[in-house]
Amino acid sequence: MILDTSFIIDLMEMDEGALNRHRKLVEKSETYRVSSAAIFELWSGVGHSKKSEEERLKVMRALSGISTIALTAPMAEKAGEIHGTLAKGGQGIDNIDAMIAATALLENETVLTRNIKHFSRVKGLRIERY
Repeated sequence: MILDTSFIIDLMEMDEGALNRHRKLVEKSETYRVSSAAIFELWSGVGHSKKSEEERLKVMRALSGISTIALTAPMAEKAGEIHGTLAKGGQGIDNIDAMIAATALLENETVLTRNIKHFSRVKGLRIERY
C-alpha cells in the first residue's frame, strides 16, 4: 500500500476515516509506505505555512515509523510518461500525483487516497479510498 499525501494530511488532521483505515492497516499488519514525492509535498506545505513549527511537528509525527520509497530513475521516467500522456489527452494530473502513481505501479502496490479524481486517470493503477 502506498500512502498518498492526502492520507497523511488527513492523519495529521485527525480525520476519522483516515484514522480508522490506519488502525486497520496496523491491526492486519499490512505493509504500507510513503513515496519520497509525498514527503516533498508535505514539507513544501510546512514551508508555506504561517505556523511552520507546528506543521513541522505534525509532519514528523505523521511520518514516524512509516517506510519511505525513494523515487528512482525508472519511477521518474514512468511519472513523466503518465504526466505527459494525460496532459496531451486533456486529463492533466499533478506532477507529485504522477510520481506517486508511478511508484505504486512499479512497486505493484495500491494507492490509498482521497484524491480519486486524479489517480483514476492512470491506467492500471489500483486505488483504495478511505
